[in-house]
Amino acid sequence: MSEHGRSWSGIEARAKSVERTIDLKTNTSAALKATIETAELYMQALRLADTPTDRKRIDARCKDLINKAEVLKAKQDGSVSNGVREVPLLKPPVSPRKLTTRENIILLEGSKLNGFLFKPWDKEPADEEFALNDGEDPFIDLPELPLSDIQLESFDGWKRPNEALSSMRFPGASEGNEVCMTTRQISKIDLVQDLTSDCSVVASLCAGSSRVGRGHQMISSTFVYPWDYKEHTFGLSPNGKYILKFYFNGCWRRVVIDDRLPTSKTSRVLHVVDRTCPGRLWPTLVEKAYLKVRGGYDFPGSNSGTDLAVITGWIPQQVFLHDDDVDSDSLWKELFDATTEGHSIITVGTGKLSRREQKQLGLAAEHDYAVLEMKERGGVKELLVKNPWMDGDVWKGASRRRPNPNSETDPETAPEDDSNDMVPGTFWMDFNSVFQHFENLYINWNPGLFSHRHDRHFSWTLPKKRPAANILDDHHQLVVQATRTSEVWILLNRHFRNGDYSHANSGKNGYIALYIFDKQGRRVLSREGASTRGPFVDSPNTLVRFSATAHQPYTVAVLQSDLPPGKHNFTISLFSHCPATLEEAIARYPHARTLSAQWTRSTAGGSSDSPHYLSNPQFSLTLHTHQPIACLLRIVDDGTTTLDTTDIHVKLAILSSDGRRITRLRTRDVVAHSGDYRRGSAVIEKALAPGKYTVIASTFDAGQLAKFTLDFYSSEADAAARSSFERLPGEESGKLLMRVPPAVFERGLDRMLLPLTVRRVNKVVIIARQVQRSSTSSLFKMSLEQGQGPYKRTVADSAFDEEEFHAVGTGLRIDDVDLRPEMHAPGSGGLWLVLERLARGTEQGREAEVLQVDILAEEAVDIGAWGRGQG
Repeated sequence: MSEHGRSWSGIEARAKSVERTIDLKTNTSAALKATIETAELYMQALRLADTPTDRKRIDARCKDLINKAEVLKAKQDGSVSNGVREVPLLKPPVSPRKLTTRENIILLEGSKLNGFLFKPWDKEPADEEFALNDGEDPFIDLPELPLSDIQLESFDGWKRPNEALSSMRFPGASEGNEVCMTTRQISKIDLVQDLTSDCSVVASLCAGSSRVGRGHQMISSTFVYPWDYKEHTFGLSPNGKYILKFYFNGCWRRVVIDDRLPTSKTSRVLHVVDRTCPGRLWPTLVEKAYLKVRGGYDFPGSNSGTDLAVITGWIPQQVFLHDDDVDSDSLWKELFDATTEGHSIITVGTGKLSRREQKQLGLAAEHDYAVLEMKERGGVKELLVKNPWMDGDVWKGASRRRPNPNSETDPETAPEDDSNDMVPGTFWMDFNSVFQHFENLYINWNPGLFSHRHDRHFSWTLPKKRPAANILDDHHQLVVQATRTSEVWILLNRHFRNGDYSHANSGKNGYIALYIFDKQGRRVLSREGASTRGPFVDSPNTLVRFSATAHQPYTVAVLQSDLPPGKHNFTISLFSHCPATLEEAIARYPHARTLSAQWTRSTAGGSSDSPHYLSNPQFSLTLHTHQPIACLLRIVDDGTTTLDTTDIHVKLAILSSDGRRITRLRTRDVVAHSGDYRRGSAVIEKALAPGKYTVIASTFDAGQLAKFTLDFYSSEADAAARSSFERLPGEESGKLLMRVPPAVFERGLDRMLLPLTVRRVNKVVIIARQVQRSSTSSLFKMSLEQGQGPYKRTVADSAFDEEEFHAVGTGLRIDDVDLRPEMHAPGSGGLWLVLERLARGTEQGREAEVLQVDILAEEAVDIGAWGRGQG
């Protein structure tokens, strides 16, 4: 970095240091002074910053601080500020690509959801849409949103805000419950839920409101219509109709609701409410609009990251706090800086907790909490956390806490903080305890942090019979390329479907993930070799972040696990700091051929450790040019198991050969293999020289029966020179199998023989296999001999690689020898099959060894009994 660069970055560091002291000031005057000092330092850094990205970022920070100073100045003067003066946020990038007809259809399909119509957003609604003309009744949105059985027990009908909110009373609330849409005093807003299960939604509203309460501009002030341009706040609709702008199913959409709220005949509340200002209507409308998108008030809840992504359009990220890869220090710094600058909203979620754990900790199981503030004092990193439940407990390990008025309290826990700095239901938690007691951290990032964005929309129809999870040949894949080295974010959004994420489908919505491959932008066949592996999540969104090298293409693959069958629509979005492209990935192998085969009782030979390995299905492969190739094996779904639940583990091997069946296995002949045996599928990708090869498909255990397909992919461009790929006939094909009685080599016995006779010329193959192998198995030799004694003649033997004796392994073989009747004519000494064991000197205590001999012949061979002889 140049001296110039160090100077402005040093000033920025000083500005951040001073900025962190603002919230620690004990009075408004001191906070205002620190805010002004911070803004001046950022302005100095802005004048010296030398890149457009840095200038843009620092300029936005200056504007936020000026805005915050104005709020503090108004507070110091005793005046009441109307929320926050409108200051432009970082402008979010927009995808410049023109959509295809198919993509436009996908967006239109996403408009129909749960019996409602949500049209893509095209323009701001006119004031006439909210006018109540003479003689007209207030607007009613039908059908009404469904409620859960528990909610229906207290339900007292749908009522307009004046009637629904007028009777609500909470300790410390402002006098009167006049319905309003104000954003004033939002720093003290106290949103809570009661008889609803949408904790994630309320936590989202709490976290989003706290961001504004810290002095930042509202993310999108005009996302609720009508808008009061004079007062610069949300407006009350004369006819009770409201239109909200939400982002889901691939684009911004119109969500139309009325202002009728579900009321209760008991003390329970069926919607979100602000305890400091019960008449504040806009949070209730945002909740109702979101629940309309998700199907109704009986919505079981999701996670706050998803909810905020819909409400704000900000980029959702889910951090699994128990993952070993999470660096708490780096995470804190990133979150602290982003939250200070107003560029992130944070919520946290617990996992499963027993009732005893919930009572001991003061935390609810599988529940979302809002993060209202972050502070670092004396090296202690803390979060101000809010439980959105009206009567919910607070963490009992907190150094400072303020329980809800009606929650259970433990006198032995930390003292309560009744100061105005904390609203009920909040507590401070150190960052290490967050990792200990929470399972997920949800972050929503300001898309304006990026200067470029690209969106693509696609469909994926999943059959009931699924491909193996390891295989990606039918998965959607794209290629990402940036013009300079920088961080790139890829967001996958699964569109909502009717009935998804309902009580009926709880736990049945499946998982999605994104994997990144450094494969020159080509399509990949297998998930192996991914450079970045995103987590599998059960939410509709998943994000991967990675550092992209300039002009280096990366393949992005969309993965799923247990998604419901049927059609799913997706949007994938790229966010970058420099120009980048997001295109369909190109197939690496333009030519493909599929063969079908199966492991039968005679061909299920097992792994290479099995003596029957070479009886497995084999395939001939001929290449005319040096080229990359791929082989993909998949077990055929039999309807009882899937490729991911089958007990059959498979492997592929490619061996150099003459293109015929491999009958003798040599390690040096193996040119490629698919690695360890894998459940249901196997893949080989390898660049091979011109020549002939044999491919062997095997199961780990011998005797496992299954059908499978074997896809061969080649990259030859010349159709006339395309590679050949054929199934080889089984070794027993067209031959008669005769099983010789076992040859039992007892202790001290090293040579056995039996007579053979044929009626006419007969071509045979003889294979000897060891019935039970061990690490101490002997070396053997097999031969065909004419006669015995000093004048015997060896017709053929199993010698291989200039060695006479071999470990039996996959079998001793005598291949394709012609047996003639004259070989055992009178005076010839007879025709003998001989097995010899290599003597081991004076070795004692050797166990008996048993060899099984099979003869494959054109016609029957007469086989005698085993005998002993010294030859």
